[in-house]
Amino acid sequence: MEIHRLKPMKEGYSVQLFNDLYKQTSKLRKKLASQIDYRRYGVTPDIIESWFDDKFIYVFNKHFDNKDTDVLKGFIINSLQVFKYRVLRGAYSKEAEYHSNLITLDGEQDLINIIPDNSQISNGDLFLDLVTEFMKDRLSADAYLVFQIELNPPPFILSKLPKSNSRIPNDLLSKFLDLPICNKNKKYLSSLRKEIAIQTEIAKEYFSNTTLAIK
Repeated sequence: MEIHRLKPMKEGYSVQLFNDLYKQTSKLRKKLASQIDYRRYGVTPDIIESWFDDKFIYVFNKHFDNKDTDVLKGFIINSLQVFKYRVLRGAYSKEAEYHSNLITLDGEQDLINIIPDNSQISNGDLFLDLVTEFMKDRLSADAYLVFQIELNPPPFILSKLPKSNSRIPNDLLSKFLDLPICNKNKKYLSSLRKEIAIQTEIAKEYFSNTTLAIK
């Protein structure tokens, strides 16, 4: 855990309360961390877990003196879940692939990890990067996240598919994204996939008529 990225604990906090809430949210933090492909950040799984530890400390320190215990616990749980989406959006982006990446604990620019620049990019990788950027510019944020998950399924999803190239069921996608499995969410995911399909056809036409000067 990188304590230097966190503010000093405020005076008057209950060590017992901190330990209790830390223990009660331990399984959740591990679960959320396991749903992130650590390889995309070039780190080990324990580093990903430490980010969620940091998030827990940050939220506890900020709100232990202005929220009741039950409310504080719920707020921490919600913050950890939202933080996972923030990390995912960073992981499934060009910056996470090739450039330094910043992830904030609570809207502040706290350096989590620096990804080395990859200067050895093959022509195929470069073309894929161009296509990915094309889609990123045209898809909504949620559709782009689904697009990247389908393009490079994380281990959690791959372990539950019969083949690595099998279509990801909406139920599995919902589980990975911590969304309740219901008709409303199934319809929403289907609409995102329809959005992706439309933009994929546009991308095919665009790149079939575009000459790429790749040396």
